[in-house]
Amino acid sequence: MWTNPLTIALVIAGASLLTIFLLTPWLQRHLWRKQRRDELRLATINEFNRLTSEFLTGFLDAPETYKPTLEWFAAYNAVSGNIYVLFFSRRTAEACSKVGVMIGPALGPEGKQTADDFVKARNAALRALYQEVIPLTNMHARRAKKPRRTESEIAEQKTRASREP
Repeated sequence: MWTNPLTIALVIAGASLLTIFLLTPWLQRHLWRKQRRDELRLATINEFNRLTSEFLTGFLDAPETYKPTLEWFAAYNAVSGNIYVLFFSRRTAEACSKVGVMIGPALGPEGKQTADDFVKARNAALRALYQEVIPLTNMHARRAKKPRRTESEIAEQKTRASREP
């Protein structure tokens, strides 16, 4: 039955039509939606980075008196809402909420944080946000495990190697 050329031609034509009219549009729509969601996520990350950088710059300029404008708070609130809707992991939500708590007079309710603490919290939030969109390699952890050797350590190792027979 499968050796008949007409049967083979009909099966190939049917599979082609199935692919063209059913699978291709569904697959294109699925991939387009994923691409569009990732574009929205990246735009949200960029806006979060811009707003936190703007806050940090203003805070460093006048640490005791800086207060963001109402427009800045409205934009930050919109970005926070987008983060809540577009990103799903608890780690991301916690990292972003740590940044949100630090926005205010004296970098938080206790007032004991520094600009470096804010930068660390912001970078942790950015890393968590980007991790959901683009799988990042953990280069920082790899570097921390294997520190670079100094020139004196390299010279000492060469000296030891030359002494061995």
